[in-house]
Amino acid sequence: MASDKITLRQLETHLFRAADILRGKMDASEYKEYIFGMLFLKYTSDVFEEKRQELRDRFQNMGFPEEQIQELLEDPVSYSDAFFVPEKARWENILKLKEDVGNQLNKALSALEEANPELDGVLKHIDFNAVKGKTRLKDQQLIDLINHFNKYKLTPSNFEFPDLLGAAYEYLLKEFADSAGKKGGEFYTPSHVKKLMVRLVKPREGMSIYDPTVGSGGFLIEAFHYVEEQGQNPRNLALYGQELNGLTWSICKMNMILHGIQ
Repeated sequence: MASDKITLRQLETHLFRAADILRGKMDASEYKEYIFGMLFLKYTSDVFEEKRQELRDRFQNMGFPEEQIQELLEDPVSYSDAFFVPEKARWENILKLKEDVGNQLNKALSALEEANPELDGVLKHIDFNAVKGKTRLKDQQLIDLINHFNKYKLTPSNFEFPDLLGAAYEYLLKEFADSAGKKGGEFYTPSHVKKLMVRLVKPREGMSIYDPTVGSGGFLIEAFHYVEEQGQNPRNLALYGQELNGLTWSICKMNMILHGIQ
């Protein structure tokens, strides 16, 4: 039933409360990477597990023996339309972490990146074990964050509309930008500014669009949606961005992925 699906308001509240776990312990410009990193781990793992079950059902219906099914389920080639999530990065194993949690989460991100060439360089800028100012998150704080993210199954089939996670990610970006003050301008452009810029440019399918100060990718995403609204094919766009800050570049790449833009 539609009423059982996660609404935008529910997900926005959920993500904002995740930030509450860390808020006060460090600046918003510093802890945003932990929220985005955890969100990405949960999303990729949930989508993977749903795809894994679909594949298992299909292989069983085809009469494959269990040994062959297990082999196919651990073959990245089987997951052509989803990220392959290695054991270390699967949510069921993330939930079991009790000691040296920051380091284990870093290893999970590294394993996920290594297993998916399209994620090359995206997750290496996130460090759950980093010292921010004079503060490093304790194991219990990270465990609390993990348990909080365990509340919802983050798969498109569980969302009230397809781009729910992308919309919630944008909401979180705005909240972090507002909390970070002037630093927020480094990674976020207000929605009305993005819309105005795109309407001035008037992108069309077949065009190449480049943002030399891409930040979190808002202009490129707005251009993608604008072309779609015009009844054209947004997949027939070449989107390019350049960003000096490595973490901001990672946030941009994750933003594009969560909006379903490759």
